[in-house]
Amino acid sequence: MGRTHWRRVPRDLRLDGVLALVVAVSTVMAGTFIGGSPPGWFGCLLLTLSAAFLTFRRRFPVRVMVLTMLCSLVYYRLGYASGAFTVAPALAVYTATASGRRAAGLLGAGAYLAGVFLVGRYGQESASREGSVWLVVWILVIIVVGEVSRSRTEQLEVARERARHAEIDREREARRRADEERLRIARELHDVLAHSISVINVQAGVAAHLLDRNPEQARIAVTTIRQATKDVFVEIRSILDVLRRVDEESPMTPPPTIRHLDDLVRRTVAGQVRVELDVREPIADLPPDIDLTAYRIVQESLTNVIRHSGAESARVSLRFGDHDLLVRIEDDGRGVPETGHTPGNGLVGMRERAMAVSGRFTAAPGRERGFVVEAHLPLRRHET
Repeated sequence: MGRTHWRRVPRDLRLDGVLALVVAVSTVMAGTFIGGSPPGWFGCLLLTLSAAFLTFRRRFPVRVMVLTMLCSLVYYRLGYASGAFTVAPALAVYTATASGRRAAGLLGAGAYLAGVFLVGRYGQESASREGSVWLVVWILVIIVVGEVSRSRTEQLEVARERARHAEIDREREARRRADEERLRIARELHDVLAHSISVINVQAGVAAHLLDRNPEQARIAVTTIRQATKDVFVEIRSILDVLRRVDEESPMTPPPTIRHLDDLVRRTVAGQVRVELDVREPIADLPPDIDLTAYRIVQESLTNVIRHSGAESARVSLRFGDHDLLVRIEDDGRGVPETGHTPGNGLVGMRERAMAVSGRFTAAPGRERGFVVEAHLPLRRHET
């Protein structure tokens, strides 16, 4: 039971209580067996009381310093022998200085020294010169040690605070990167699946409609579905390769680029929409992220043409400027419904892709009809 109660006492009180006991026993023994006449029961009480105050030195450093100094000065004024009476005040001055009460520690030390010299001068006997010098040096050493301890504690606290902030920053950066990667994967899956499934859906409708009346045309539609399914499997496998092979420089299947736009247009034409690809300049070598972004914007735009516009034809234009690439997709469909339009994942994804490479993106109805998507992508190069 007693051990349980002892464990409930705060750790600092337990340690300082042990220190107070050691100081009390050592100072009483020093006062009794070293020097002149023993201090008697009242002198021992003063030494014990002065040491007992040290139990609370970390919680009330200034108050403990004042109380220990008062007991010490009374002890010295009564003429008891030995220098043991300076131990508890010295520890109290050290604690006040180390805990950051520098001014209080210096003032207390000065007042204590002045008190000792005044009591010694007007008391029963004057202190020796050697004793006075020893006392001053002793107090100064205590103050210096306390200041060093305080400085060290502050440095450790600053280091811990920096480490804590660094850990918080690392966690935030990790969460940010995870969010960006999650959004990137979501955009990739949306772009890959939406286009191919839209083509499959249109061709499945054509096959079902022509199965009895025109089996040959229905067979062509089914063949297109098979090819679109194969294409989507290849692109999904490419994405999965990236996720599985995170420690390698590049995936097994290279990502699509604007050089693959012919295949993309062919699949869109299979979705019953005529598409014209207009590239006036030779296709230049682009940074991989710009190349993939341009391809995905064209892919998603054509997917929207098939699914939502009701258009019969669309036009894809690429213009290479001195500083940027203009990607423009326009159709002759219904444009935005009069009842209003809420951007879906496709438009949001295209805008995010363009912004991720420091580009600009716009999507709006055409002047007379249809819908126009434009993206200006910077033609920056990777530094070598």
